[in-house]
Amino acid sequence: MSLTIAELEWGITFWGQQRTWPHDFHNAFYARMAEQNPNGHFDEPWWTTFLPILRAWIATRPRTNAYLTERAHARLQRLSVTWDETVALNLNNDIANVEWQQIATFPALVAEIKDVKSPVFTSKFCHLLAPRIFPVVDNAAMGNPFPTYKCYYISGRDEWLETDPATQQALEARLTEQIDVPLVENYPTKCKLIELCLIGRHNNRHP
Repeated sequence: MSLTIAELEWGITFWGQQRTWPHDFHNAFYARMAEQNPNGHFDEPWWTTFLPILRAWIATRPRTNAYLTERAHARLQRLSVTWDETVALNLNNDIANVEWQQIATFPALVAEIKDVKSPVFTSKFCHLLAPRIFPVVDNAAMGNPFPTYKCYYISGRDEWLETDPATQQALEARLTEQIDVPLVENYPTKCKLIELCLIGRHNNRHP
């Protein structure tokens, strides 16, 4: 399949109906996250600040903070090494130019922390660190028909690449218009469009 302007409009409408979702589509939030990004230096102080953000993004339930912290602390060094070997090499690119196998070992390690089948935790964890590469999947808004994050990443990327260039440009222009403020440096436009279009598709199956 490919993404459409209609799906984006439906997604924008759904987003606007959520009282706690920012009207700038996280534009300012991404700037704050960039300032806090550990750039692969994962340690216990970083985790202390990162865990509340994951919880605010509804990524952690039903796991407790203690459970997640114990499992994250056991993997901090491996997260740093794996980041340097995979994600760090691709930060100048985005999802359109990064194939799954280039970064697969990092989300696989992240998934061990929560140790559940759902890809939601993995997607949000990775997205907060490298938002231009990793798109978000969500249960409530998107329906999450994907059994693994690999399935979602490949599917979302394929849909973007299968969208014709003129539509891609129109989607980017529409989102920029809707945000209505200058986009922060490295705003994850493509990942956000994949997310919004799939939200729109899911919530308009029965118009």
